[in-house]
Amino acid sequence: MEQEVVIATSSGRWYLTITSDFLLSSRAFQAGNEDTCCIFVAAWIALLADSPLRPQSKPYRLYRNLLNEIHENGLKVTVLRYTDLAHELVSRPTSMGQSLPLGDWIADFKDTPVFFEYCHYYQTGDATVLKFLYTFLNFGKKLGYVDESFNETAFRGWCGIEDKLACLEYDAVDLRVMRNLMEVLLPTFVIDDFRPKFGPGSVSERGVRGRIQKIEHLPYDAILDRVFFRGHIAKYGLGDDSGLTIAQVIPRVVNWSAVSGVSSRISRLMFVPKNLKTARSICMEPNSLMYFQQGVMSRVLELLSCSPYAAFVNIEDQSRNQRLALVGSLTGLVDTLDLSAASDSVGVRLVKAVFPRSWQIVMLATRSHSALLPDGVVRRLEKFAPMGSALCFPTQCIIFASVCIMAALEYSHEHSFTTMPFSDWCTPDRIIATTSLFSNESIVDYDDHRFQPMAVYGDDICVDHRLTPIVMSILSRLGFTVNAEKSFTGSQTFRESCGKFYQDGIDVTPLYFSLSGSAGNLSAEFVASYVSILNDARSRGFKSLWRFMHKELQLWWCPCGLRWRSETHGIPYVAEDSLDFGIRVPNPWNDHLRTREGPQMYRDAITGKQEILNYQRIEYLTWHITYDWFVESEDILSLDSYEYMRWWASRGASARISEKEISRLDTGGARLQRRWTPLY
Repeated sequence: MEQEVVIATSSGRWYLTITSDFLLSSRAFQAGNEDTCCIFVAAWIALLADSPLRPQSKPYRLYRNLLNEIHENGLKVTVLRYTDLAHELVSRPTSMGQSLPLGDWIADFKDTPVFFEYCHYYQTGDATVLKFLYTFLNFGKKLGYVDESFNETAFRGWCGIEDKLACLEYDAVDLRVMRNLMEVLLPTFVIDDFRPKFGPGSVSERGVRGRIQKIEHLPYDAILDRVFFRGHIAKYGLGDDSGLTIAQVIPRVVNWSAVSGVSSRISRLMFVPKNLKTARSICMEPNSLMYFQQGVMSRVLELLSCSPYAAFVNIEDQSRNQRLALVGSLTGLVDTLDLSAASDSVGVRLVKAVFPRSWQIVMLATRSHSALLPDGVVRRLEKFAPMGSALCFPTQCIIFASVCIMAALEYSHEHSFTTMPFSDWCTPDRIIATTSLFSNESIVDYDDHRFQPMAVYGDDICVDHRLTPIVMSILSRLGFTVNAEKSFTGSQTFRESCGKFYQDGIDVTPLYFSLSGSAGNLSAEFVASYVSILNDARSRGFKSLWRFMHKELQLWWCPCGLRWRSETHGIPYVAEDSLDFGIRVPNPWNDHLRTREGPQMYRDAITGKQEILNYQRIEYLTWHITYDWFVESEDILSLDSYEYMRWWASRGASARISEKEISRLDTGGARLQRRWTPLY
């Protein structure tokens, strides 16, 4: 594979060609990454030509030096060096305590092709140059690079956390206070109109994919049956009014029997690419457990929304964290904290010790107790719910929000000049009063009796700067590790949370070259992520990058083996403000697409019958991202009962889905589909 990129330099236009041989001959390059990495290197070169400081005057040797560095040191080492420089660039500036507002001079920039831009930024503080620098340095941070050694590193880290949790001794005062806090702030977990659903991800049973197979392979589980249908929650078999009968919850009742097969409670550990240092560990949950986990999670979201936690936790919205990151970068009054391996560090003993009993019943009933490791060994889990479980994320949010509230209680206790022990001082009235001391949205004046707004989204924590040391101390005692590289506190003028990066109030969120899948296999995920980068490049004004990626798109091979020539590549152009899939341009003109005049179908709203109208319309042939799969006639019966349950859930107070989300043919998984689309 080879990629050609055209750049304008001080010595004229040059054509640079990046080949697979160039990458394979470099040091420490892992074979199998050639396709994606070829595109990345060429895109990185094109991005360098998008410098806001007279890019056409940039000498050719700077482009050549970058390629030589990649060849000599290896792509992985080169990208990591630049991402480290990006961290230094934004973490050094502070609002006080130094003579230079942008921090100390970073000498390592001298050996980079953006040294001129860095000098200009250091002298002027130009925000436009800062945005370019931060994007260029971070461009390859999330490169989909596959390396078996990453899995080994991640596996050692996963086992290390399990060993740590096994011997971790929790502080009794911490557990007592958090237990009291949750009992006061969390409502009783009562399930009415329980409607579980299948998640979008894979399950531990091999070969079970999509809705139909998940419906057909939903095996019986004795614990789920006893807890939800015959035990405490189902009122000992009298759960009709609460929607807790087998006929109301299980799509195929005949399968819900030990005779038809019993579900395993062992998840399957696997690893997926994360960054150029390590892989991410996830566990695929058993199908039956995941099905019920989704139902429990829906009720968790509802209960949180009507509890005091709603002021700090919104699992469906990241914007609050992002706004607080902006405020923190401007004022320094809000710190942003990030944790390492947070999902794996939530111990099951911690959950049992702090959550109310009514919550524990459903949380533990839907939990897998062991994991099948890559080496074939089954290991008992010390963590509560690994990444992959539907309850992993909301459990984190509740625990970390409780830690921040507990830190506020501890701060208030220290400033109350009382001799009463902390655990005795934390009465229900004081707990409720402390939650009201956090400002909702606006920054409050410096006041010892009021706290800045707080927000928690997974392991992204935004908290009052006065509480940060206490929060970090509590987290450490509970077995969590604060990621110092991604946490920004005190007088630092940089803040980051939930994918938004701010330097002194300036949005410097970088553009990452993050592709899902491989360029050698044009999946729906790959095409969607590629078009997303293309559109983002245009919105940021990176013209060279946009031209290169647009030209590359025209040379793709479509999934059916037909060449996508420049005039028929099939990706539509859409308006810049459009929400449809496509390449955003100011004036969309799809003359490269094949057109036809076809009949317009009309569906009667009452009878549902389709009729053909007597006039024609212009349609064009294009590729779309779709979740609709062809369903065989014998599979429709399998979907009927499940889709009816989802429809009924859309009418219930506990559900959060709309009618538009329910599709009879939605069997899971995205794919590319070529279809005729109306021109207007």
